[in-house]
Amino acid sequence: MSPTLLQATLAFTLTLFFIWALSPIAIRLGLVDAPNQRKQHEGHVPLVGGIAIYLALLSNSMVWGQTHPGGLAEQTDVLTLFMTAGGMLVVLGIVDDRFNLSVFTRTLAEIGVALFLIESLDLRLANLGDFLGLGSVRLSGWLSYPFTVLVIFVVINAYNMLDGMDGLLGVIVLITLFAFHLFTGLSPGLITIVISSALVAFLTSNLGLAPFIPKSFLGDAGSKLLGLIVVALTLSVTSAQVGGVRYIQPITAAYLLGLPLFDMALTTLRRVLKGKSPIRADNTHIHHLLRELGLSDKRALFLIGSVGVAPPFLGLMLARAGTPESYQFSILVGAFILYCIVMSQAWHIARKRARQVAVNQITIEISPTDIA
Repeated sequence: MSPTLLQATLAFTLTLFFIWALSPIAIRLGLVDAPNQRKQHEGHVPLVGGIAIYLALLSNSMVWGQTHPGGLAEQTDVLTLFMTAGGMLVVLGIVDDRFNLSVFTRTLAEIGVALFLIESLDLRLANLGDFLGLGSVRLSGWLSYPFTVLVIFVVINAYNMLDGMDGLLGVIVLITLFAFHLFTGLSPGLITIVISSALVAFLTSNLGLAPFIPKSFLGDAGSKLLGLIVVALTLSVTSAQVGGVRYIQPITAAYLLGLPLFDMALTTLRRVLKGKSPIRADNTHIHHLLRELGLSDKRALFLIGSVGVAPPFLGLMLARAGTPESYQFSILVGAFILYCIVMSQAWHIARKRARQVAVNQITIEISPTDIA
């Protein structure tokens, strides 16, 4: 059996095992997600999916010792440092899931993880490329540091914000990892093999595909870990500071993160325009919209997954066609504007539908016999 198949099998099996073993413990400790106005599910679901994925990745790292091409680098110390950063974020997520930390505490801790990742791997984005058509935009050392922290922080939270429906974030991350290898031409490495296999195992639990495995959610520990993995892989192939090679331009990499960034940007913009806090959770994400439109979760998942494929596919076509970076940037901005227009109109339709449903309910309740 090839090492790749062994890694994938071990990751899949361990993830299922950890979900099965940790679920009763999580229930006893109160590490569960209860339904409320924003969360529509039955019962208290253990938040162990992210923990299981991390433990599967950690176990494979201990067994295999180093990455293969397609990871951050072919060095054990790089993998160790990355796993340390991921572990810090998982612990933060567990504490937040259980005790609901303040926004300030979460933000400070996530910035700390980003600084650790940047400092330990020298993972700074200093050259943004010629995305304005005026020559390469280079950031000085003191400016590239906070800019990279901002990029890591935004991507982590963009993936966290998208995690609001069964299977959604797992499907989007699988699409992102597949597109990552198409963009870069790199062979799958330990991190992408393990995470992909672990996500398939998690989806088996999350979507109820195996009756002997309890249903689980990723939790903040899982969604933010996945965001960290995606942004670390993306920075490693755009910064040229890990591995010494720039495989894709930063503006091209932005297409990889398309839907999570689009959803986060539009949701934040809507909150600000309505005079609300941009960091306060609400029901204005794309999965909330599709539910408001009356789509079942399965249809909504299929539709969002289809939308999620579009930005990476568009970016890949532009990159393969040798499109100048400034054109890629303009097209990306245009795609976001189109997304905003479509979403705004869809929300308008959803509100009209909700009002009509409310009127129909009132009409049914007030029958002719009641009036008489």
